[in-house]
Amino acid sequence: MKIFLGDLVHTWEKVSVWTMPLNIGFIGAYAQENLPFDCEIRLFKRPELMLEAIKTERPDVVGLSYYVWNVNLNNRVLRSVREHAPGALTVGGGPVFTNINSNEETARKFFTQHAECDAYVLNQGEVPFTKLVEKFDAVGRSREALTSETMDGAILNDLAHNDCCRIGQPLELIRDLDVIPSPYLNGMLDEFFEEPITPLIETNRSCPYRCTFCAWGIGTGKLARFSDERVLAEIDYISERCTKTANMYIADANYSILERDALFAERMRDNSEKHGFPAHVMVQWNKTRPDRVLRVAEVFGDLTEVGASMQSLNEDVLDAIQRRNLSLDDIANMREQLKTQTDTGQMFSELIVGLPEETWQSHVDANKTLIDMDAEVFNYNLHLLPGTEMDTPASRETYFKRTGWRLHDNAFGVYDGERVFEGQEVVLETTSMSMDELRSFRFIHFLLQFMWGRKWYFDLLMLLRQDGIHPVDVILAVDRAFKSDQGELGDLYAEFRADHDLENFETFEDLAAYWSEDEHFERLRQGKYGKLNYLFTFKVLLEHHTAFNAMLSDVCQDLVGALDLSAGDKETRIQQCEDILRFSEFLRIQLTENLSLVEKRSAHFNYDILAWRSSGSQQPLEPGECEYEFFLPEKQRDMLLRQLDQFHVGNVNAALRKMSEDTSAEQFFYQVRTLNNPSYVR
Repeated sequence: MKIFLGDLVHTWEKVSVWTMPLNIGFIGAYAQENLPFDCEIRLFKRPELMLEAIKTERPDVVGLSYYVWNVNLNNRVLRSVREHAPGALTVGGGPVFTNINSNEETARKFFTQHAECDAYVLNQGEVPFTKLVEKFDAVGRSREALTSETMDGAILNDLAHNDCCRIGQPLELIRDLDVIPSPYLNGMLDEFFEEPITPLIETNRSCPYRCTFCAWGIGTGKLARFSDERVLAEIDYISERCTKTANMYIADANYSILERDALFAERMRDNSEKHGFPAHVMVQWNKTRPDRVLRVAEVFGDLTEVGASMQSLNEDVLDAIQRRNLSLDDIANMREQLKTQTDTGQMFSELIVGLPEETWQSHVDANKTLIDMDAEVFNYNLHLLPGTEMDTPASRETYFKRTGWRLHDNAFGVYDGERVFEGQEVVLETTSMSMDELRSFRFIHFLLQFMWGRKWYFDLLMLLRQDGIHPVDVILAVDRAFKSDQGELGDLYAEFRADHDLENFETFEDLAAYWSEDEHFERLRQGKYGKLNYLFTFKVLLEHHTAFNAMLSDVCQDLVGALDLSAGDKETRIQQCEDILRFSEFLRIQLTENLSLVEKRSAHFNYDILAWRSSGSQQPLEPGECEYEFFLPEKQRDMLLRQLDQFHVGNVNAALRKMSEDTSAEQFFYQVRTLNNPSYVR
């Protein structure tokens, strides 16, 4: 039997942050070992390769993982299956269905839209997929015979013959995860090391929390784990072979929830030193044991950043979404300990705007609170995920007044001559926040990420903070300045607003119709549309930095002018702001026109900015004639070069914004030392 498995992403004319198809690797490895007959299993990440193989090899079974970023792409692939291998069994899997929405109504809607999909496996996919394929063989490889009877572990599409969907009960979960062969160690994933695809590992399964906006952990029981020996062997295997990318993901819901996770962190750090991989590790941290978070973070060192995701600090919101956070005292203690463990002591957090019961003021206050803890804050707009409690009719009716559709980032393309798009359903208005209030945050979030979170103007915000001007208040002042500007930046603001309008389509069909038009589709082809925060970050830095610095200078004068200071002190502070603005410009790495790195620069400054920074920006910024050298250490240079090679496309903005995702903000800034004292390094 010939089995094709796809964890597909849109690969059309661009490079993105793609990950190893570990999910289908698990399913393929388990099926290969447990099916009672010979089978040939192939894994696919690129849809163009899968489409070609379907035409030429005519598989017997095609299984696809479904996520919000590939549902319509999967539809296109399954239509090709019906054309070229009409007898093949087609199977879906993934969080589109969970225990929450595995019912006749949802199944009928799904299979009406995805008529070419015969079956959908529930929860952990390894066992139900294998049983489904085994039964398919037992009934003479007849799709009609397979879907005519209910089967546990799957939802079957019998609309065409009996006008019904057959809902099976979930199967018992795998407790000993080592019964699933490792698709790394058995070589099944080897071909993907030849491409710039980010590897990921899973060390355990389940999530003890049930946040209503998330599908992670639904249908799972107690935490199940892969053995220490297996995980360590996979880390070594990956590190020895991965040369096309610098990053690595850990696909656990709560990494550091187990004491043994420090052991894995140590092995990744050792491999980083030995092989140069991983250079950076992306982690979803556990939410209840700050002591273990700190222990693992200390072992990782500078390979990762520590996160304390909050989503909201409003107790009414947390009750509504069934969320439990670390306390603010825990986070403050973590922050203080991180300062002693790492060079930067950097910590990040996340907030979601549009959650039930959130208000405009409570969201602003949450940003202020987390920034007061010196956290990098990522703000997201709530979008509704299928299979979650928040997506249920009851939740929608209770909390949400209006939703809309936006194009999923990098999720579009042309496949066999057809234009395919993916969308996200985003919340536009809630019972506690008006549409105008929610809309106002889009540009504010951009400025928060640009100036504070990603640190492009971090030093300026820290300087003004010494006078009691909160970074959020500075950003709100910059937001007002953009709105009133009649020149270059006013035009840029209008451009941002116009792109924001493209996130508010009433229906997905409206979205697809707009982007299908040749003029708009050409913009996608050229890489001139994408995530707004990153897109406009590099628009400012590459095209408008002089005008933006001038605006910041004016904002500083207004803010400082309103302080209760003497005229002389105000003038000094304004001069310091100008020096800091110039320092910020020299601090960011420079690229030549052909995307080569400028490895070294030098400049003169009127204030001892390095001494001020070494105090955590707490001491006064003292005058002093300083010659600074801005340079790239070898390790940082090598990581940047690897990423430039991975994400190199014709559009510089597109390359830089893809490099920015899931990596440390520090990578884009030079190290700094005084020319008369080279050992004095930022």
